[in-house]
Amino acid sequence: MDSVLIRRVDLLSENYQMLKDRFKWDPPLVKYFGAMVYAMKEQNIDAEKIDEIKKYIKEHTSWTSYFRTTNSFMLSCLLSFEQNYEQFFNDMMSIFEKMKEDGIKNSLYTPWAAYIIAKEVQMGDYDFKIKRMKEFYSGMKKKHFFITSSDDYVFSAILSITDLDVDAALEKIEEIYNFLNKLGFGKGNALQTLSHVLVLGEEDTNIKCERAVEIYKKLKEKKCSFKYSDLSSLGVLTLICDDIDKIVSDVKEVYDYIYTKKGFGFWNMASSVRTILSSNIVSSYYINGAKQGILPINLANSINSIIIAQNQVAIVAACSAGAAAASSNS
Repeated sequence: MDSVLIRRVDLLSENYQMLKDRFKWDPPLVKYFGAMVYAMKEQNIDAEKIDEIKKYIKEHTSWTSYFRTTNSFMLSCLLSFEQNYEQFFNDMMSIFEKMKEDGIKNSLYTPWAAYIIAKEVQMGDYDFKIKRMKEFYSGMKKKHFFITSSDDYVFSAILSITDLDVDAALEKIEEIYNFLNKLGFGKGNALQTLSHVLVLGEEDTNIKCERAVEIYKKLKEKKCSFKYSDLSSLGVLTLICDDIDKIVSDVKEVYDYIYTKKGFGFWNMASSVRTILSSNIVSSYYINGAKQGILPINLANSINSIIIAQNQVAIVAACSAGAAAASSNS
């Protein structure tokens, strides 16, 4: 296994143990993803700063705010990378309020849409990007009324900050959705999410979809398959892949190495969570390699969108995991 991947898994394990000891009352699943975000950046956890930001969020939001609940921990992890987290959080809140004014509903996922726009958009373009986000979401809802819900706010926000034409992108998403269904993926929210990720790639629909199916099947054969509800991570792997066997092998090697770490074994987490952690570590490695010209992957003009998607896929997974953990505890 590549030394960079080894280092990142070691960091994942070290970071998790630190988070586990420091934040005893936060769900284990969000701590795994917090540790992963730091590991992908090859950084050690800054527990003091995360705790400081958690307190800041609590002090500046109401007790019913979706910026709290299970979102608070992951938000604090991400804001800890910002030079001025207070200003960044204030920008997020401003965007959040603009979203509500434009009819975007308050939900567990709305703060993450606000985070994406705050992170990637200049202040003067907030209104325009929020308008595009709403157009993307409305288009999704029109085509798939019963499966489009607040979790799609995140991908609507991702799409809003690209240069993609709204109508053309929505048609392409539908084309990808139907093509994947013909290849054996069942219709539903998970397939819709995968389609949202794959539309960011510049290749023909059949090429992207066939590669996604092949990666999915080969990972399943190696017993490190995705849970069907977590197909967004598969989408990122598909977009950065130029050698299916190699990327599947890399994910499997990382998966097996993670399994040996304390707190990551059979009794600690579902195999599907381990697969998500592995795929995100591998995809971040591939993306960094492509940016630096180390790995021969031609991502052309889609590199920035894929980087954003890769980061947000991890966030959505953490958000969903946290929500599931909260639900099971109530």
